[in-house]
Amino acid sequence: MYAVATLANKNSLKDLKVFFFSLELWNNILPTVYVYCDSVTEEYLKTKPYKGNLIYKNVLDSYNGMNRAEMEVLPGKEYSTLFGDFVIEKTHLMDWVFEKESSILFCDADICFMGPLPDIDSSIKLGVSRHNIRLYDEQKYGIYNAGYLYASDKTIPTLWREFSKTSRFFEQASIEELVKEFCDSYIIFPNTINYGWWRLLQGKESIEVLKHKWTFRREANSCGILIEGEPLLSIHTHWKTKDQVTNYFNDFVLEHLEKLKSVEKTKQLVKFLRKFI
Repeated sequence: MYAVATLANKNSLKDLKVFFFSLELWNNILPTVYVYCDSVTEEYLKTKPYKGNLIYKNVLDSYNGMNRAEMEVLPGKEYSTLFGDFVIEKTHLMDWVFEKESSILFCDADICFMGPLPDIDSSIKLGVSRHNIRLYDEQKYGIYNAGYLYASDKTIPTLWREFSKTSRFFEQASIEELVKEFCDSYIIFPNTINYGWWRLLQGKESIEVLKHKWTFRREANSCGILIEGEPLLSIHTHWKTKDQVTNYFNDFVLEHLEKLKSVEKTKQLVKFLRKFI
């Protein structure tokens, strides 16, 4: 199995708890998880919050005490802003993981798993996740989302860094260049993976049309939510937030999960999530 990697500092600590819980919930064979962290998160990781193999490295303290908005107005060392430096840490994390592993699934810490990890053909070098949003927003933010990316070619982190130097939107829009580079060996993950609020609220169809594509089917090894007939496997969201758009999406997801509490694992997930709301 490929390794899983994520960035986590004290701002994402609650997300990380959901990340670990939901990853364990749906996977009988647990992947090794690598974490780039800060000192606060390191103390949490020392408590062994994940039953699988957990490897971490404290390298994020220089970003402590700042949120995204604050980092975006400060100059960076490698990129134009400090936030640009922060998000490119994903590529340094991947370089580190590649010292021990042959393939990596990078996930943002605010991924909540709704089913097992996807099977990925070992011959595939790059896996990307489309935003699936309207053209105007896609042109601004990028075709692909930077919070869920698979790599099995060790040149990918270096290329991603280089492409990001001229990207129109941080490390995200530059994934388009990675796809061009690996056009003969890449996959696009289905819509049921890394489903974020943007797919529902910035979609190419109306919100009501998109909401009606969500249905139910009680299953043994996924939460039971279907999107266009296929099992929902992961969502991308902050569960504890003041953001109204994100909370609208969270309420919509929880409304569906509550109807599926006869599925034992879904019941466990709902109970866990309620701690953060």
